[in-house]
Amino acid sequence: MKLALREKGKLEFVDGSCTKSRYIGELVEQWKKCNAIVLSWIGSTVLNELMPGIVYASDARKVWNDFQERFDRSNLTRIYHLWYEIATMRQGTDSVTSYYTKIKDLWDELDIMAPLSCCDCEESRPSVEHLKSQRMLHFLMGLNESFGNMRSNILARRPVVTINEAYAIVTQEES
Repeated sequence: MKLALREKGKLEFVDGSCTKSRYIGELVEQWKKCNAIVLSWIGSTVLNELMPGIVYASDARKVWNDFQERFDRSNLTRIYHLWYEIATMRQGTDSVTSYYTKIKDLWDELDIMAPLSCCDCEESRPSVEHLKSQRMLHFLMGLNESFGNMRSNILARRPVVTINEAYAIVTQEES
């Protein structure tokens, strides 16, 4: 939801940086209109049983805070489940593409739930490279044993290949 609000330029309505009190005159009506749009977006994404708390609300920030207070306590539980799913993910009967897409979706969700530092400085590069290497290894570990030789070849390459390069090599072999 935050991603969608950010993309629409409306995240400020739920994070508290765009409040009605900051506007006067005709701008108050614009704020009310935008706030109503954000409320409708929130309403369109929640379960029907939560709608009564939104229908009569007048401030998207208050609804957001209420939902955050009620439901945001499970982040650590969700992060645990994501790590578990990633650690136990195997290709099985899936194609390489299907397997890769599933594990990449889990990584993407984990990146949102537990973001790394967004610093692009020289000091953070080793950590980012380490994470990329771990993900490539996870991908290779989950492949079926029929890719054992391919896995060994990829691991022996210098310089170390990226996960996208490893994926391309394995899908080429699969086809």
